[in-house]
Amino acid sequence: MAALLDKLSEDARAELLANLYYLNKRELHEFCAANQIPVAIFFEGEDGRICKSRDLERKGIVIDRVVHFLHTGSIKPRTVFAKSVVRFDAESGAPIETDRVFYGSYKDTEPQMLALMKGLTGGKFEAGAISQEVLRACWTRGEAPTYRAFARLWLKARADHTKPNPEWAFLSDRARGLAGADWKQLRNRKAAAALAMLKRILV
Repeated sequence: MAALLDKLSEDARAELLANLYYLNKRELHEFCAANQIPVAIFFEGEDGRICKSRDLERKGIVIDRVVHFLHTGSIKPRTVFAKSVVRFDAESGAPIETDRVFYGSYKDTEPQMLALMKGLTGGKFEAGAISQEVLRACWTRGEAPTYRAFARLWLKARADHTKPNPEWAFLSDRARGLAGADWKQLRNRKAAAALAMLKRILV
């Protein structure tokens, strides 16, 4: 398939790519479903079968896949965590820094884990978007980091995170002084413009 963006002028292409960040998850997922772009995370079971998890990709990953589709006409493969990083049976007792963090058993609200990570990061650790980004990047590479390594990676990611991710449209606009009282209306306008343009180039 030819690049869909080739149907647009340079200015229209730039406008569409900028406005994609204003789409909410429902709008993005509906577009992806209509174009067979995967948004769910899969994992390899003990028997080698590929199973669909209940988790969905982060918004930034979904937008990256949409942009790739618009640029190339091809679809990036779905995320599949190898069985070497998957474990659904929780460890007994409090975790220690040399234990590994596995998909399936990691719970970001578990008090003993939070206490360990606080201790490894000088009290700075917070479970949230950055920790999910760090861990999912590791698991995607087929790595189950130790808590010590996780703490180090989290601290670096936090230090590097000097501004909101572009997919966090409201926070990005607020950081630039553009999120006024009418921001929801602004989002709706930009999202509607993006969806209309996507519909037009898909014809």
